[in-house]
Amino acid sequence: MNDLVIGTLPVAAMGLAALLMLLISAFVKEGRAAGYASLFITALLGGGSVAYLWDRNGLVVPGAFISCDKLALFFDGLFVLAAIFCMALAPDYFEKKQKSGRTEIYGLVALSAAGMMALSSATNLIVFYLGLELMSVCFYVLAGFLREHENSVEAALKYFILGAFSSAFLLTGAAFLYGSLGSLDYAGMAIKLSGNVFTFGQPMLLLGFFLLLVGLLFKLSLIPFHFWAPDVYQGAPTPVSGLMAVGGKTAAVGAAMRLFLSAFSQSSLLSQKWALVFAFVGLLTIFAGSMIALTQRHIKRLLAYSSIVHAGFLALGLGALGLVAPMGQKMTEALLFYVAAYLFMNYGAFAIAGAVERAENQDEPVRRFSGLGSVSPALGAFFALFMFSLLGLPLTAGFLGKFYIFGTLVSAHSYWIASLGLLGTVIATFYYLKVVVALYFPPAGEDPAPAPKIGAMTWLVVLVAAALTIYLGIFPGLVTSAAQGLTIG
Repeated sequence: MNDLVIGTLPVAAMGLAALLMLLISAFVKEGRAAGYASLFITALLGGGSVAYLWDRNGLVVPGAFISCDKLALFFDGLFVLAAIFCMALAPDYFEKKQKSGRTEIYGLVALSAAGMMALSSATNLIVFYLGLELMSVCFYVLAGFLREHENSVEAALKYFILGAFSSAFLLTGAAFLYGSLGSLDYAGMAIKLSGNVFTFGQPMLLLGFFLLLVGLLFKLSLIPFHFWAPDVYQGAPTPVSGLMAVGGKTAAVGAAMRLFLSAFSQSSLLSQKWALVFAFVGLLTIFAGSMIALTQRHIKRLLAYSSIVHAGFLALGLGALGLVAPMGQKMTEALLFYVAAYLFMNYGAFAIAGAVERAENQDEPVRRFSGLGSVSPALGAFFALFMFSLLGLPLTAGFLGKFYIFGTLVSAHSYWIASLGLLGTVIATFYYLKVVVALYFPPAGEDPAPAPKIGAMTWLVVLVAAALTIYLGIFPGLVTSAAQGLTIG
């Protein structure tokens, strides 16, 4: 098989899977049959291509503008899992909403995963932008998938308008970088940056650099570019909200890591600016996001602000790549573990939020979960587990994710960043515990809502997410061994 074909195999395989699913949706209107077929195709083509290249230790083909090194494959595996979780939750969710015939959702989910893969493995700013737009356009459609609901349409429109602005900033930044460095390829940019020779001087380079970062900060939903996330997550179908919260952020983290390690790290000036921007925005996001989350009364909006706060912790790790060069490899491994842990604990929480959600609603108030631990003990226990993991309680994957991030910061003597980040974690304790208290200590005189009816596939997603949340919190080697030594090819 030609190296160029093999080198683009994961993206091509997910694209082919998306086309097959869209073709199936034209003929199969039974939601469960289409869902099961989509799960099989995604696992076979998407998962199979990633496993095939992982066994070959990856492949880098310069002419492809996409790197399939093991770092890219690690992220690709997470995107395949996120897509599988979304597809597994969709049949039960849309059957409850009485919209089970809309089988085109599976093709859109697979196509968004292909965009995530292209974004995180791009080695050229053109492919970076194409991957970003492919993912974003699919998200715009998916956010408004329940078009009969006003909130869903509003979510799609807000996301589209704000996403267009962020894309404009990103394209303008890429244009300035090209004008200053004469290259859109990461390797070519790195050569010019290491020589400190810029066509239009330092001001134009910095302008392009900061405009490009605005696009990344928007996709990570970091404050002050977070305004879209709560409304979009609340209005979108809950399985799609989980995909946006997990897949979109993970893709942005992968793209940011590759862009910095491949290009911007070659300039001490840009490395310092990178560290400063991500450290400041990360800390601002952790504190402001936590304070706003304390006021939330609806579960999906609370989970949206939770995802914003977790993006703040990821931003601290990304900033540390430029701040602590000797610890770069260790921080890379910490970030990889964090995004893997985040996938399971966050998707598990969204799965239960979708299971409790009523047919006529797009989001449920926190009080709807009052007494869930007594009427449905298993579901209440799993939801409490995901809250504890998002909080960072020991023996959960969330604890080790934060431990590795802060541990690396402390090892690099970045004590003030680690201290402020830990203080933000303390604030976050309150809004997670608010949910746990509602599960087991409902207000006096208030009868708990009846136990929700949950389909087999939703239970499977919850069980898998819970099992891996606990397992990775006790035996992290499953991920740390895979992440060890991974770097750009």
